[in-house]
Amino acid sequence: MVKTVNNSPRFQLHETLDIGHSNWDKSEYLIASQSQMVEIFKTLAVEPGGEVADFSVATKPWPVEGMIFADPLLSGRQISGEQLLNRRLFNDGLMVVHRGQLVHQSYRNGMVADDRHVIHSCSKSLCAMMVAIAEEEGLLQLGRRVIEYLPAFSQHAVWQDVTVQHLLDMQAGILYSEDYSSADAHYWSYTRSAGYYPPTEKDRAIGVQQWMLENLVEAQYPAGEAFVYNSCLTNVLAMILEAIYQRSFAELFELKLYRHIGAEKAAWLNTDSKGFTIIEGQINLSLQDFCRVALLTLNKGVNYRGEQIVPACFFDDLVVSDASLKKAYQAHDQDTLFPSGQYHNQFWVLEPEQQRYSMIGIHGQFAWVDQSRQLLVVGQGSYPHQDSALMMKTLKTLWHGLADFADNRPVL
Repeated sequence: MVKTVNNSPRFQLHETLDIGHSNWDKSEYLIASQSQMVEIFKTLAVEPGGEVADFSVATKPWPVEGMIFADPLLSGRQISGEQLLNRRLFNDGLMVVHRGQLVHQSYRNGMVADDRHVIHSCSKSLCAMMVAIAEEEGLLQLGRRVIEYLPAFSQHAVWQDVTVQHLLDMQAGILYSEDYSSADAHYWSYTRSAGYYPPTEKDRAIGVQQWMLENLVEAQYPAGEAFVYNSCLTNVLAMILEAIYQRSFAELFELKLYRHIGAEKAAWLNTDSKGFTIIEGQINLSLQDFCRVALLTLNKGVNYRGEQIVPACFFDDLVVSDASLKKAYQAHDQDTLFPSGQYHNQFWVLEPEQQRYSMIGIHGQFAWVDQSRQLLVVGQGSYPHQDSALMMKTLKTLWHGLADFADNRPVL
């Protein structure tokens, strides 16, 4: 049963240091704030199923901190795994599962196993898995238009040709900027209205749904032509799920997904001031429970009891190299680090030919899957910026190094 954890956030994280609603995301505060989102947002608790899925721990753990990697910042130099995690990725916790066994678990930067750490945009991938469940149940068709499920959006011409699949692939074609470095980006207006930061005279705390109806109203591309990252589109997916099931997203998340993964602790879901779950980025999980839900992606939707929770075809489809998805992925912004990448079903499929895909969230949250090696790497972090080229290069260095270690090859 979904319960209320906090219906009156106090917007204060640390009185002595004056850490609160307006400055929680300053780099030096992230390790504290990202595990205390309950003080910033109204928060719901989604309960686990009761049975905890224990990890099968390898008798010989992987010495990740002692591995030697190519330094992603200083060209031609080497760096230890400990330095890579601490000084390049600003990682708070890391888990690695290989062929069904937990081969590494570590915490740093003050984080402990009991902490619930916000996973930011990794939440999007969990929403997409619920969409796949709804499709399998016959309640949803990905090729149908959004306005067939949400008539309120039909008031704007830009939504007329947008399908559910366009939302999943971030190809809605709607004008929106999530450039974190630009004060004029739509993202900042959206986040103030959703409650991430205090409202201003211009950006009232009107809630997620009203903001989208008022602001996602202009076209930038024809639907289906270009990948443009837009966190709001995941919230629209959540609205569709609520409409077809006639239940809140939090209830659906508990019923369809969370109670089936063997979680140990309740998941905390942050909402806006109106009570709508901010599914694009505000699920809070312990590292172990994040790993448990990510195992669904490694095991193609099968849980620890051998039950098919998410359709296997959803994950098989992720790793299909698709020319149209690749073209759309590079149409708006060039990705030179992952030139063969594609974005599909709210996952970053950065190396489809190698059967690799990931959930990625700002400040260094991730769950990376290498299907061919049965390898899962899960991390929570406090990277000092929302994202950067260095953060992504460091992630690639870590992921590829661990894949090499799985093949008994030197990491370098």
